[in-house]
Amino acid sequence: MKTTAAQGRWFGAGILTAAAVASVAMGAGQSVADTTPPTPTSITISGTDHYVGTAYTITVHCQVQSTVGVAIDSDPYDGDLLGGRAIAPDANLLATVQWTPTTTGTHVVQAYGCASGAGWPGSRPPTATLAVVVTNAPPASTGSASGSAGIPIIGPLLSKLFG
Repeated sequence: MKTTAAQGRWFGAGILTAAAVASVAMGAGQSVADTTPPTPTSITISGTDHYVGTAYTITVHCQVQSTVGVAIDSDPYDGDLLGGRAIAPDANLLATVQWTPTTTGTHVVQAYGCASGAGWPGSRPPTATLAVVVTNAPPASTGSASGSAGIPIIGPLLSKLFG
């Protein structure tokens, strides 16, 4: 059987129509929503050892662009927010605030908000916590040393020779 040009055009048009109908029925052309869950809100603090009287930067790694209240060892709903107010994350979803510990021991940093659209003050319990151990600063070195005492064998001999 020989196909004429007109039949070929009708056949092609029919295929295109069927493809268009199937495409609409299957939802093609619509964007597919990203179903990857956001990274959980987390907290980091500068430094590895933490001492009384030293300032540290606390960073809350947020899931979304919403405000966050940060508190240390207290209920921020009583008004004890670090920095005195809620903070907003930057374009990289990082919210930072300074903290200078005043007592030793294990302190709990708490972030309220900054997750799944729940900003401060609508988030309770905390969306993230971090335990930080604070100690007294080690004693400062005086930087002095005795030259001859540091050489165990010839130190005393040098002392006798040069007084």
